[in-house]
Amino acid sequence: MNQKNNDDFVLAAVTVAGSAESSGKSSALRLDRMNLTVSPGEWITIVGVNGSGKTTLARIMAGLTVEEAGGYMNRGFAGDRPAPYVMQQPDAQLFGETPREEITFALEWLQLPAADIPVKTDAILMLSGLQSIAYFPWANLSGGQRQLAAIAAATAGNAPLIVFDEATSMLDDRSRERVYHIAKELNAAGSSVVWVTQRLDELESSSRVIALAEGRIIFDGSSEHFLYGEPTPSLPSAMSSSTPCEQCGLRLPYLASLAMELKRLGQLQSPLPITVEEWRRALNVG
Repeated sequence: MNQKNNDDFVLAAVTVAGSAESSGKSSALRLDRMNLTVSPGEWITIVGVNGSGKTTLARIMAGLTVEEAGGYMNRGFAGDRPAPYVMQQPDAQLFGETPREEITFALEWLQLPAADIPVKTDAILMLSGLQSIAYFPWANLSGGQRQLAAIAAATAGNAPLIVFDEATSMLDDRSRERVYHIAKELNAAGSSVVWVTQRLDELESSSRVIALAEGRIIFDGSSEHFLYGEPTPSLPSAMSSSTPCEQCGLRLPYLASLAMELKRLGQLQSPLPITVEEWRRALNVG
């Protein structure tokens, strides 16, 4: 394995002897030997069908399930402490009695100076849109509000590496957009983000996608190549017939299918659009 300066990279070299995706049930699923390098400030989207190994890999990358791995290294810019990890079900990771207590607890755990914690807590509540319900007990909050509180606490310390494991799958569109915006702001500020999802509409152009199938990495490349495949040697302007998205068992999104059909008809040219803004430019709308 080629390895660069440990100060510049976090390396998750995983050899799992027999860990199933975190369902607590026995399973034949095993992560095959994989070496995965994450750069500082990088955004990585991990995709795959249920049972493909996404959660197992995400937890190992966060440093939470070292005991399940036959061989494991996590070193470099992210340090050797567990990274913040945000899961689907917020109740399993809440410790305080209210959103304010939850964030305060996280800042205390990070050993921030006591005098700085109230100010920092207020800033995080404002960023996450939780200031109006800061003192509400969990029983009075919706699942989306509890998830926002869990995410706000997990991201309170501006950690160098943060793992979101389908953290928005249980949220409404407004809350999902807010969480995604928070993650993007953290990434823009320098944090590396591992974003686990099955929502392919969250892919952005030129972002890195890792696709899993049956415990193996079957694709590691750009979102464009994941959705549309790579040009074939004989037809450089054409895309391959079976895309990595389809090869890992996921349905190609409607807009991606439409783009490929319009390209086949000569009505769209590469690079094919992915985001709404790219579609507007491609169709000369707005």
